[in-house]
Amino acid sequence: MNALFEALRWRHPHAVQGLNNNYTALYARRLLAEHPEWSSAIEVRRRRSP
Repeated sequence: MNALFEALRWRHPHAVQGLNNNYTALYARRLLAEHPEWSSAIEVRRRRSP
């Protein structure tokens, strides 16, 4: 997911100004919830906080 964020920042620097690294895990979980078939491509770890 970090690689995807970096690619978006590189290709669209002005369009994704609010893309923050603090949200990569949340976006990964959201993508997996909407597309469970991507589970082999996206690694998630156990959350430490709610």
